[in-house]
Amino acid sequence: MKLHKVGALAAISVLAFAACNSAGGSTAPSAAGSAAGSAAAGGGTPAACANKKGTSSSEIHVYSSLPRQGSNTEQTNTLVEQIKQTLDGKKIGNFTIKYFDLDDSSAANNGDWDGAVEQQNANKAVADPDAMIYIGTYNSGAAKLSIPILNQACLVMISPANTYPGLTKEVPGVTQPGEPNSYYPGGYRNYARVVSTDDVQGAAGAEWAKSQGTKKAYVLDDTQVYGAGLAKSWALHANKIGIEVVSPNKTSEGFDAKATDYSALTQKIKASGADTIYIGSITGQNTGKLWKDLRAGLPDVKLMSGDGVFEESWYKGAGTSGNGTWLTFGGVGPAQLTGAGKDWYDKYKTDHAGKDPAIYTSYGNASANVALAALTKAATNDRYEVLKNVMATKDLATVLGTTSFDANGDAIGGAISGFKVETSWPPAFQLILSVKE
Repeated sequence: MKLHKVGALAAISVLAFAACNSAGGSTAPSAAGSAAGSAAAGGGTPAACANKKGTSSSEIHVYSSLPRQGSNTEQTNTLVEQIKQTLDGKKIGNFTIKYFDLDDSSAANNGDWDGAVEQQNANKAVADPDAMIYIGTYNSGAAKLSIPILNQACLVMISPANTYPGLTKEVPGVTQPGEPNSYYPGGYRNYARVVSTDDVQGAAGAEWAKSQGTKKAYVLDDTQVYGAGLAKSWALHANKIGIEVVSPNKTSEGFDAKATDYSALTQKIKASGADTIYIGSITGQNTGKLWKDLRAGLPDVKLMSGDGVFEESWYKGAGTSGNGTWLTFGGVGPAQLTGAGKDWYDKYKTDHAGKDPAIYTSYGNASANVALAALTKAATNDRYEVLKNVMATKDLATVLGTTSFDANGDAIGGAISGFKVETSWPPAFQLILSVKE
């Protein structure tokens, strides 16, 4: 894996490791991945992609599907803003892009993503013959449901935020049997993402924890696709580099997100002798209560987590119990971008009364620009032509730097960022955890 160029980003503080070997994953394209490469190179047309030209002579439609209520809105409001500004109303030859903002959350699920709603959204986009690109999802569990629906209709998907590796590649010890091929029933790839995967983020987090003195770690997850994948990735690499993982079976243990009290879990962790607790979770999984109970019973333990809780809503829920938490992000934060990314960041702050963009905002911008570039190159309202151009993205200048996809649809290269919550939100940037081959 080549070092990802993030603008002209200098290695502020570099912690390098062999991502491919350390996470135990395979980065070689699967059979479906090879089919994606063939499609991108102009090979035979998949059956699902035959006769997928739009019916409008004047419009091309782009959909996004993101949780538009609940704890994720700090992120998704900015994602939608970036997508809309980049795409809505833009001209592609004789066509005008029309953007549709879909919500995949529900009040019944406390504002978090809802699988039934996500499937409805995917089917709505598929049923629109003029839909050419689907931007989403925010949550990896939602992507598992929508990718197969879109795949059977030749609709390409670009994610700014999905990080679960099993969507695109097999990582032994982390992904599930049959992944990722089970998500591509058409035998070709129709999914790409601009953010790094959690086998890389988890390994980087484990390396960082070791450098901070971690000897024994207890690993928890919220049992969702993202949380479990990230936590297992962290534990897998921790075991390899000499951190003693003391949670059951030396891997991640699921916690009950509906529990009203975590004192028994806290005592169990205390008895294990762990000096660090790693938590893979999204904010909406009762994380405020979890952090409070862990900190109350273990005031001196190190707490570390990933980008699933990199939200002010998490910090508000955890309160002062969130202070001291180490957080990783599967990319580079907006304030650390350079070059065109720095220009974008400065303009964003000017346009938003000095407010910093949420951590994923630049990835929403990059996803939208990948979509715009592919539509421009395709110069037609044919889904397969658009899909091929998305999957063939190479050396595209975005606010993240130069963006390219491999045959699996993963962004080539990457950098992981480390932050620490001190006494308030937002957390303080610590270092770039660079990823090299």
